[in-house]
Formats: sequence, structure tokens, C-alpha cells
Amino acid sequence: MESRISSVEGIRVLSLEDNVIDNEILSNILTEMGVVLDIVSKARDAYNMIENNSYDLLMIDHMMPGTDGITVLKTIRERHLCDKTPAIVVTGNNISSAKNNYIESGFSEYIAKPIEKEKLLEAMMRCLNSASTDDKENIEKNSILIVDDNQMNLMLARKILSDKYNVSVVSSARAALRFLEESIPDMILLDLHMPELDGFQFLEIVKADERYKDIPIICLTADDDHESELRCFELGALDFITKPFMAEIMRRRVSCILELSMLQKNLQAEVEKKTRTMNNYSYKLERMTDEVMFTLAGTIDAKDKYTNGHSVRVAEYSKLIAKRINMSEQEQNHIYRIGLLHDIGKIGVPDEIINKTSRLTDEEYAVIKTHPVIGAEILSNMSELPDIVIGAKYHHERYDGRGYPEGLSGENIPLVARIIGVADAYDAMTSNRSYREGLPQQIVRNEIIKGKGSQFDPVFAGVMLDIIDDDKDYNLREKK
Repeated sequence: MESRISSVEGIRVLSLEDNVIDNEILSNILTEMGVVLDIVSKARDAYNMIENNSYDLLMIDHMMPGTDGITVLKTIRERHLCDKTPAIVVTGNNISSAKNNYIESGFSEYIAKPIEKEKLLEAMMRCLNSASTDDKENIEKNSILIVDDNQMNLMLARKILSDKYNVSVVSSARAALRFLEESIPDMILLDLHMPELDGFQFLEIVKADERYKDIPIICLTADDDHESELRCFELGALDFITKPFMAEIMRRRVSCILELSMLQKNLQAEVEKKTRTMNNYSYKLERMTDEVMFTLAGTIDAKDKYTNGHSVRVAEYSKLIAKRINMSEQEQNHIYRIGLLHDIGKIGVPDEIINKTSRLTDEEYAVIKTHPVIGAEILSNMSELPDIVIGAKYHHERYDGRGYPEGLSGENIPLVARIIGVADAYDAMTSNRSYREGLPQQIVRNEIIKGKGSQFDPVFAGVMLDIIDDDKDYNLREKK
């Protein structure tokens, strides 16, 4: 029986609409449904968003100043942005013949204004189920080459993996090299101990060849030999699977390495694409860095549906504080970027802990508390932004020394981290959570006063209080 999508909760939608009232109506409807929604009012902003993000559905207004929805969709398809993503046209044109014109122009569905929730949901479900069916029909299996001189091992590994992957087998390293001349697989499973040419020698040959060096390789061995494992890693292998094979372990390790390889290839392709289109090196580097950081921030926030956009808001509040204390524009932008990735360590925290609606156990809270260290490790190689590590590692330190991970106090906590700590706490209190609504500004204000000099640097807490008092100017809550 065909599996069909039964909910729009968690899907990501981009809406291009220039009418403020329609935007508010659409936002209320989709937010209530649990949709992750980005709204832009100009075509060029839509192109930028689609170029740098992945969406499950596009919603495009027909009539806009300077362009129209049909032209926008045509441009999106011509530029190969979201090629397979279904699109809904939103229009005040209620003429019955108009729908056929929109469908012929590439739209999957047609919604007339004023927008009705039930009709919108039905159209979205039809689009998503249609896209899901198309995806299933177009999925190509990854290819795996298994190299082992033992026929029983070849037969068993093939049986374990062939339901999900296109599996080829050869019984010697030389046969594997001949295979590579004809076809390059997505992964190689390599036995270490084979006659004539062993796995170590095969690794050296493959990793020295520009054509094959990026193929992920998992070694197969019955040895309990740490020196062999170390040598394989030094030669470029990514993992080990021990014999006799455990079916589920083999499947999981193969799946994880393939996913990692695919992410690396996609990132590399995206970086190369951006690099080719930039003319000025310094601008190219800055633009590319910002795009990657926004993408990473969105990935982090997507782990928790109740705090989507958290990283961007913390970055904005941190920049406001920096501006209030007369930091230069360059310093403000720098702290903004640091704020974007302050929570990157949550990538290493299981989703079931992050999204748990009941009280965390001591063990679960201990796992949560590891995210600053994980984040610092992830960001440690970003030499172009040396302070990027500081925001991730120290934003949960407290001014009184009772924070984590190192229990720093006072001005021993880096300045950037003290600023981000206040901004982070503000957004945590004002955001909706699974167990409560966002707190009113007055309550938040009192909490910051209470934490002044204990949880927060008193200077930056005072600046945050001033910003809250000027909320009518900065419109902080509406920004979210």
C-alpha cells in the first residue's frame, strides 16, 4: 500500500508575497499547522533564499510590483533552483479558466484569495504527496563495491546490503582496480588480508589516484589489531567492520558513511558553485562564509521545532547590544556571526533530549551541558574567525562562576560570550516552548534584573534592559 504524507507539520515553506495583510494571514495559518515558514516580499530575495536553502513547498503570489508569479517560477526553474519542489500560486484572480493557465505555467496548485485554511491545507497535501511519489520513483540506489577473497563473506555482505544498495563484488584487489577503470562506486568495503595485493596496498594505490581518492572506504577485518586499524586510518579508510558480520551494524555504518560522503560532496559542489560566480575574492569569501553560517544556524535550530530562528535572533540581539556599547560596525558584524553559531554543539545532542516536553533527568541534562564543548571542537578550525569558538564554548558561563563548562566568573569570561549569554537568555525566555508560551516583556525584564551580577554581566544586562525598554523602537518580539 502506498505511503502518503498525512501532515504538514515540520515541512519548510517559502512564501513570496508583497501584501503585508496576506503575509500575516498566511503566517498565522501555517504557524498553527507547525510549518517552518520563510516569507519574502521581493522576487530577488526569493531567489537568494532558494539558492541557499532547501524547501518542501513554494507559495508564490501572482501579482507583484515589477514582476508576476509566473515569471518568478519560470526564472526559478531556468536557474535550476528547487527543480523538484512543488509550487502553489496564490492569487486574487478567481476566473475559472485562470487555473489551467497557472498549471500550464508549472504550478502544481492554485489558491484564490482570501485564503481559507482548509483549502490551503488540501492543496498543500496534494502537492506534497505528489512530490513524495515522484521522489520515490526517481531515487537511485547508491552503489557499493565489496572486495574480499572469501566467497562466504562476499555472499553474506551482499545479502545484507543488496536490498538497499546496488552491490558489486570482486574477489581480489586487482579485480577491484580493473572494476574501477570501468565504474566508480559510491563506497568500497575492503578486506585487509588478501593474497598478492592486500587491502593496505590497495588503499595506497586508490588514495594516490586523483580519480578514486574521494571514494569512502570501510575496511573489513577479523583482526583485533589496533596497529592495523591505525594504519588503515592513516591511509584514508573511514571506518571498520569486524568479522563475522553483524547485519544491523554493517547497515548502520555503511549508511552513516554514505550520508557523510554525500554531505561533503554537496557542500563541496555548493562551495565550488559560489566560488565560480564571485569576482572579488574578499567579497566572495565573506559572502560564502555568511551563507554557510546561515545554513548551519538553520540546521541547528531545525532540531527544535519550538525555537526555530533562535540562532538568528540571538545574533541580532547580540549585535544590538554591541551597537549600544559603541562597538565598531565591523565588531558588530563579527559578534553577529559568532552569535549565529553559538549553539552549533547541539548537533551532537540527540533530538529526543532537545525536544523532550517533560523535565530532563540528571543524565539528560548532563548531555545537554556538553554542547558548548562539542560546538568549540566543531568550530576550532575556522581560522578566519578566531573568536567564533568563544561564543559556542562560553555562552553558558555565569558571571558568578556557577555556569559551565569551565565555571569561569566575572571578566574571566570572554566579552563576546558575556554579550551572547544575555541575548541567549532573553530569547529563551521570550520564545514559545513545548511546556509554556513565551514570557511577557515585563516578566523577562524582572528576570534579567534578578540575574544582573549573578547570571549576567551587570553592564550588558543593563544594556539589554535598555533595549527592552525601547521595545517600541526595536520591535523585538515582532522580529521573531
